[in-house]
Amino acid sequence: MLLSPACCSSYLRHGCCSADTPQLHYHNLAFLILETRAAGASIEDTILIYSGFDLVAALVSYPKGFLSDRISRRDVLLAAFAVFFVAYAGFALTVNVVIVAVLFVCYGAYQGTFRAAGKALASSHAPRELRAGGIGWYNSLVGLTQLIASVIAGLLWDHLGHKAVFVYGAVFAVVGIVALLILVPAECRN
Repeated sequence: MLLSPACCSSYLRHGCCSADTPQLHYHNLAFLILETRAAGASIEDTILIYSGFDLVAALVSYPKGFLSDRISRRDVLLAAFAVFFVAYAGFALTVNVVIVAVLFVCYGAYQGTFRAAGKALASSHAPRELRAGGIGWYNSLVGLTQLIASVIAGLLWDHLGHKAVFVYGAVFAVVGIVALLILVPAECRN
């Protein structure tokens, strides 16, 4: 059964759109890899740094998902977007390979948190009988906005330089924070 407009108005208003709007800042990880290489990391070091990112994302997913079951999912996502903002602002401001590596690995905390808490928030606003369809809808919107963000980031990289990509990401992280504060009630819990 597909989500009907009547069934998903709350879901769209509080779950999917509010959690997904910030995804306009999230573009392909290739830009982080390119920035790591531009900062002077060798190919081997870049692979290790990317592995550190993946490890952190995997390690924080369960605890942050568990936390979002206990406290406001919105608050967990706000913290994730704050980490995203710091990481991307840092990428825009530094060329030091060690700082870039630390920021990339810390970015894994955002990624692991957003994957868990974002889906949980979207799921909590879908009607029980349509939850799988709601998660599918959410993932479709996330993928579409990531594609759009990657195209924009590529254009920025080509025409304004790599720093513009990370300023763009940091600005949209703030937009995401504002969207969550406006669109998702503070008491939005499991």
